[in-house]
Amino acid sequence: MKLAILNDTHFGCRNDSKIFLDHTFKFFDEVFFPYLEENNIKTILHLGDMMDRRKFVNFNTLSRVRKDFVEKIEDLGIDFHCVIGNHDTYYKNTNELNSLRELFSDRYNHIHIYEHPVELDFDSFKIAMIPWMAKQNKEECLEFLKNTEASWVGGHFELDGYQVFRGIDFDGGMNDHFLSRFEEVMSGHFHIQSYRKNVHYIGTQYQLTFSDLGEKKGFWILDTETRTKEFVENPFSMFHQIEYDDVHDDITEFLKKDFSMYENAYVRILVHNKSNPYLLDKLMDTLYANGVQSVTVIEDVKTGDLSEDEQVDLSKDTLTLITNEVDTFEMERSSKIKEKIQTLYMEALTI
Repeated sequence: MKLAILNDTHFGCRNDSKIFLDHTFKFFDEVFFPYLEENNIKTILHLGDMMDRRKFVNFNTLSRVRKDFVEKIEDLGIDFHCVIGNHDTYYKNTNELNSLRELFSDRYNHIHIYEHPVELDFDSFKIAMIPWMAKQNKEECLEFLKNTEASWVGGHFELDGYQVFRGIDFDGGMNDHFLSRFEEVMSGHFHIQSYRKNVHYIGTQYQLTFSDLGEKKGFWILDTETRTKEFVENPFSMFHQIEYDDVHDDITEFLKKDFSMYENAYVRILVHNKSNPYLLDKLMDTLYANGVQSVTVIEDVKTGDLSEDEQVDLSKDTLTLITNEVDTFEMERSSKIKEKIQTLYMEALTI
């Protein structure tokens, strides 16, 4: 039996942006559902954060999710098993009030929402499905994991030391020792693919922020007979980076390429050398003529005239710079401060 694995779909992300919603459903309409139909896959596991907004839902977003996702699943006769993620909950300390129950639970035959841990059995392949562990249900989840007969786990875990962004480890989550006895743990919550010990953060299906630039996106197929997973890549990108250098590269030739891939996309231009400003303007005009959503130009910054204290490592992202600055103060609660900064930063990226 084969199961499709999803997580962190974040329907309604970026302030319910229509551009992002269209990008989301381009993946589902042209990649995900056609693959499931072609391969006769009738089961989906979702590892949390189906919705993005914790406090409310935009009606346009809800209409698209209902018609193009939930009712599509119903029409295809696919069983959809979804645990609650932290973005699906109204309160931060309990899962009892959540958007998935209010919007979808008990309204459809094939939609199964889990607010509490549950053990699912697929042809004798048992998998424990664990919702977001808030203060109210933490002991329940830990006790369940001690006693379950399942050898695989799917959940929405916030674990200490795992990569929240490429090269950035999360500081302050739960120690992973409570998961050590399982054959494999699949998790949502962090948005990039990463492996450590027996834990696999499977990554989002599509790009949500510029931090996803260069990351492989897609979904996974779990084969319960072979106990292996296969990755199916999403070919569509929302974020692009162009290296501009009109001294060493032929920009005129570059402008002849097909720019249709940039339609409704976000583009960052890194300018290394600019001897002819007209060519850079021409590049930007060409991008906008092909329907680009946004262009950001970053001029090359020369640090040779700056003192060591004034220099900033431009290769580092915002979160790294902030957490490194916290470390310089040598405060007693620096780890707690960094944990709070990381949590706020992650939430801000989906606004």
